[in-house]
Amino acid sequence: MDLNLIGLFVEIVDSRSLSAAARKLGMTRSNISQRLKLLERETGAQLLRRSTRSFELTQAGHTLYDCGQRMLEDLGTARASIDSLGHTLRGRVRISVPTGFGRMFIGSKLLEFARAHPGITLNVTFNNRIEDLIAAEVDVAVRITSTPPLDYVARNICSIDWNLYASSDYVAERGPIDHPADLERQTLIASPYPGMRLTVELIHRQNEADVHTITMQPALQSSDYPFLADAVCQGMGIGLLPVYVPHAATSQGLVQILPAYRVAGQQNTLYIVTLPNRYPSPSTQALIDYLRDAILSLAKTWE
Repeated sequence: MDLNLIGLFVEIVDSRSLSAAARKLGMTRSNISQRLKLLERETGAQLLRRSTRSFELTQAGHTLYDCGQRMLEDLGTARASIDSLGHTLRGRVRISVPTGFGRMFIGSKLLEFARAHPGITLNVTFNNRIEDLIAAEVDVAVRITSTPPLDYVARNICSIDWNLYASSDYVAERGPIDHPADLERQTLIASPYPGMRLTVELIHRQNEADVHTITMQPALQSSDYPFLADAVCQGMGIGLLPVYVPHAATSQGLVQILPAYRVAGQQNTLYIVTLPNRYPSPSTQALIDYLRDAILSLAKTWE
């Protein structure tokens, strides 16, 4: 079976139309249609049911598409592996990182990786909301979430806890804050939550029976953590922030509020997420290994 025809078929399915595939491949629609018919003759099966505006895969089409994807991935990996023998790593890796964590920490690490591997072209996106790696054209995604995506390979790297932080000036002006009940008269800064008021549950680290539930209306909300960290550093309120924020270069000097208590229900996990692929390219694997080691080293400083 002609591998070029199989690659053409995979492109047709990914493009969701013959016309789109023809434009992407620089071919005419009639040429694409003729090659599809040739592939159907070779397989002895109808692969697509076509109408004037769309198509759907037959069972044979689904089977060939799944196998064809794996074949093309394996071929690409083999080529990359052969090319890298005796040479520096080469290729392109597209990565998505969260805006806050990315700008505070991962951005500098990616620059270090790029300097160490000049043969690799990095395409970096700062985005908190990429859900579909294929549609977003992303090879590797760093995600902080409590529910990793089920359709991808999610590598558990480290936990991300949350704490309450404030500037020393804020504490001097609005303190003391010695007990959870003291929070009720404070100004809260946090990420967006449904509803107008946010409920924070605090549990004593040495006594699980010592539990306090505080409901507050945030005075400032944003999903951009560098922005929230700036507000907290400027003494505008107490921030409910991920544990890594005070360790960023731009957030030095923050004071943890009520350190004897942990914030319940906010724990997330940092994952490195990729598409299912038994043989990732050497460049992609090198980036995954580098990020895992770099993030684990960073996480040790947050403890």
